[in-house]
Amino acid sequence: MQLDLQLGQAIKGNVEISERNLMLVFQVNCPSCLSRALPMLMRLKEENKGFNFFALSTAFEDFNLNNAKSTKALIEQGELTLHSKRYFAQLGLQKLPYEVDVPVVMDWFMPTIASSELAESIYNVFDKERLSQTVMNSIKAHLAQRLLPMSQMGRTFLNNGFQGTPTWVYFDKDLRIIQSWFGHKEIEWVQALLDK
Repeated sequence: MQLDLQLGQAIKGNVEISERNLMLVFQVNCPSCLSRALPMLMRLKEENKGFNFFALSTAFEDFNLNNAKSTKALIEQGELTLHSKRYFAQLGLQKLPYEVDVPVVMDWFMPTIASSELAESIYNVFDKERLSQTVMNSIKAHLAQRLLPMSQMGRTFLNNGFQGTPTWVYFDKDLRIIQSWFGHKEIEWVQALLDK
């Protein structure tokens, strides 16, 4: 299976695809991404030379929090967003308790104008002369309701049909997926995969 990788703004370091790559797809407003997944990615990086490790910040919800501005603040100042802030506050922490030492890049997002053009082009397919204005208004409202959230999602996240975050993708230089999974696995399981 081929990975559809759509890289956007670089937040920290540069991402260069190599022979063996492990990508963590995360959201800044995902407590388990920040408390378990990112630290594990960094530990794997320390213990595995010859691999390319990086994190892709994406959004499939909470678009006002999961964005480039919040990702930059997290990486540069350790600033946490709503759910992540609540989680770390329970541990007595106000900021991310570690420095992220892997490259971090944003997923690519469709410009808002492109999503409205898409909705308009779909709307224009309908035969407006045969349908009542009430039906056409309903179609337009439904398109806006369905397409707007999809247009705000990160393209790598959406195009690959990922289930949520954290999502891990192990792939080669030709973007062939060797293994991918949603959620958490024990580090020993991941290490065994990388050792193959």
